Amino acid sequence: MHRIELTHQSRLPVSQLFEALSDHNRLGKVFGAPVRRIRDGDADPNGVGSVRKIGVGPVGIEETVTALERDRSIDYRITRGGFPIRDHRGHIDFAESGDGSRVTWTIEFGSHLPGAGAVLAFVLERAIRMGLRRVG
Repeated sequence: MHRIELTHQSRLPVSQLFEALSDHNRLGKVFGAPVRRIRDGDADPNGVGSVRKIGVGPVGIEETVTALERDRSIDYRITRGGFPIRDHRGHIDFAESGDGSRVTWTIEFGSHLPGAGAVLAFVLERAIRMGLRRVG
């Protein structure tokens, strides 16, 4: 299993940072790839049960929100696509911090191909760090 954990300090209040990272249709700014909500959640369009597609066509992946506590945390997992990734789970934690907020993003996953997981972990961490800077 591979684990990525990164922390980002933001000038934005927790509520704004949470909105930016919980709205599937705005996540393209973070991932630097097309992202769109393809299924609404049970009680909230971006909430539990909602599904987003990242990427285009057959190379895209689908992630499903499995838990959400407004302004506190989001849990999700890949539910379609993503080979060679397996058992991909993400957790995003939000907290007030000084004059703004802090987000801690943790991802755990395995890989079907030896060596691919380490490369993917490096790429994912770099992409998310850059994306969080774009958000604020």
